[in-house]
Amino acid sequence: MTSEAYQEAISIMNLDVEAKRAQALSLRIRQKRLTVESYNKRVRKKSFKLGDLVWKVRLPMWHKDHFYGKWTPQWEGPFRVIKFYSGNSYGLQDMNGNITRANINGKFIKTYHPTVWEKYAQNIQKSFPEFWKYRQK
Repeated sequence: MTSEAYQEAISIMNLDVEAKRAQALSLRIRQKRLTVESYNKRVRKKSFKLGDLVWKVRLPMWHKDHFYGKWTPQWEGPFRVIKFYSGNSYGLQDMNGNITRANINGKFIKTYHPTVWEKYAQNIQKSFPEFWKYRQK
């Protein structure tokens, strides 16, 4: 094989390698896009506005109260969102007006929905206001 024929064969192989690299790169990009779409289907964005009521996870999460055992509440609250910081961090205030010591990450809070018993108490307040005034004394 002459040197010119050898050079031509090598350049053809190099062109083939470049085409294969480009094809592999496009396949990799497509796979990454599919992975991102699959992940984002399961992820729910949580964002809270100022004044929203939220539950806060009880820390440390693994701590069990001796009295309640496995029925130890996992969430406490309600708290009111009073400040928003960068990085999905929030400043909270309890219903008595006490501000929490540290900011808490958004993954450790969730939207507050009143329990059945709280709804029941609210209905009694609306239905029997005079009873509720007597009960508060």
